[in-house]
Amino acid sequence: MNITDLISGSVGSQAIEGISQKLGVDKNQAQYVVAAAVPLMMSALNYNAQKSPERAEGIQQALSSKHNGGIFDNLAGLFNQGPTEDEDKMVNHIFGKNTDTVKESLSEKSGISIGKIGGILALLAPLVMGYLGKQRQSQESSGSGGGLGDLLGSILGGGNSNTAGQGGGLGEIIGSVLGGGASQNSQPAGNQQTNTGGLGDLVGDFFNQKNDKNAKGSILDSLAGMFGK
Repeated sequence: MNITDLISGSVGSQAIEGISQKLGVDKNQAQYVVAAAVPLMMSALNYNAQKSPERAEGIQQALSSKHNGGIFDNLAGLFNQGPTEDEDKMVNHIFGKNTDTVKESLSEKSGISIGKIGGILALLAPLVMGYLGKQRQSQESSGSGGGLGDLLGSILGGGNSNTAGQGGGLGEIIGSVLGGGASQNSQPAGNQQTNTGGLGDLVGDFFNQKNDKNAKGSILDSLAGMFGK
């Protein structure tokens, strides 16, 4: 499984179907949100992993203890249950002070209410974490972090990078998935643009506080278009 599967492949299709049925939203609208939100979550996690060793360790522990990829064995259970308070808290941990901006921008562009956008993000968060947990297991099994970095970098044509910053292995994994590898200069949650290259540059622009809502909307359109079926 790669990140494209998570957005527009078999897993993504199940997610879109489950979100549509559980939350009562149009499938095309749900597809738009999934395609735009997953890379945004990856970028925010990349920033969190690099900001401090403590945050990186916290994410690593979450992947080891809760998000090992087992969720993909019971996707129906996730969507039948619907979004929970714990999953909503996960979204807030991922996006931090940018949570409201993400919800408002996705709502405006997709036509889905902010409340339902929150529900979609809550359902996507454990999928994103589960995906990273699965990749982390592969990394441990291979005994070579560089090998996984090359694999994830090839998913979106970004290539591997050895500049993982404070996030260590996790920062490298996420940065490579986003294209171009992780960078210590990445600031998707602040005023600077991310410097991961490729997709990473695009999602970093979304979090750039200097960009207005029209610019953010255009970026969401570009993200959704990248992973459109």
